[in-house]
Amino acid sequence: MEFKHIEYFIETCHYKSMSKAAEALYISQQALSRCIANMETELGCTLFKRTVKGITLTEDGTYFYRIFAPQVEQFQKSLADAIAHFENRPIRLPFCCAPLIFRCLDPDLLFSFQEQHPNITLELLELSDTECDAYVETDSSHFGLLAIPENRHGERLPYTPVKTFPLYLFVHKDNPLASLKVVNFSQLKTEPFLMLDKKSYYRKLVRHYARKYQFEPKTAFESSDANQLISLVNKGRGIALSLSPMLDDSVYENVVMVPFDDKTITWSIAFIHQDYEKLNLAAKKFITFMIENIK
Repeated sequence: MEFKHIEYFIETCHYKSMSKAAEALYISQQALSRCIANMETELGCTLFKRTVKGITLTEDGTYFYRIFAPQVEQFQKSLADAIAHFENRPIRLPFCCAPLIFRCLDPDLLFSFQEQHPNITLELLELSDTECDAYVETDSSHFGLLAIPENRHGERLPYTPVKTFPLYLFVHKDNPLASLKVVNFSQLKTEPFLMLDKKSYYRKLVRHYARKYQFEPKTAFESSDANQLISLVNKGRGIALSLSPMLDDSVYENVVMVPFDDKTITWSIAFIHQDYEKLNLAAKKFITFMIENIK
């Protein structure tokens, strides 16, 4: 049993909620639940009573908490003292980011972080989705900011959720779909889709929702450049799915953005990593800052 798992247990006790504790720990609720279940298996006992109203400590759980809570508190105090000692030393912090995500972020966020932490120098590596995965897999210190569609959840890399955005239909103003207040995904069955290439998970996302609505999307054109796709929508060459920050009315005057009636059609931003706990302190500061400030 690793000490961090005991920390997870203590945090869960404090919040009396798996979901709230997972959010505070920057891990998924599923990962926390697995951790607690593995601890219970290893100890041969049940630590929490689980009901529809939440969780409460069992007698064994109360004993375990009483033994380890003071040790966790002392460890966290000592760690805070050590962080204060080392935190002002200069450090380079490389991270990867998929192009579509970078264009949707407010660049001021990165400047604001560096203003607050002048000793940390951010180094952005703009890579495709698949290249981001490969970069993170090469070293436990590597991490990246990636858009993760619903159908990718559960793949090989853990992730720390940041924010979920609604996806919109981008369509030429003369297309009949442009006049709708909301569009159903099934109405796209005969439309020509403008797709990002195989290095992006965008293709998986489109196919995921097309399968849900029981059709195969018709690909009209593929590109590695999201702006090029929107430019083609502007010329009436097809439709695309995208995020609202990607639409610049002054550039794409013929593009109309239509919301979907299915509110589960979303695009999730997350930090991917091998193990959050193995990231350095600067990386954790940056991840926490971005989670708190991405609107």
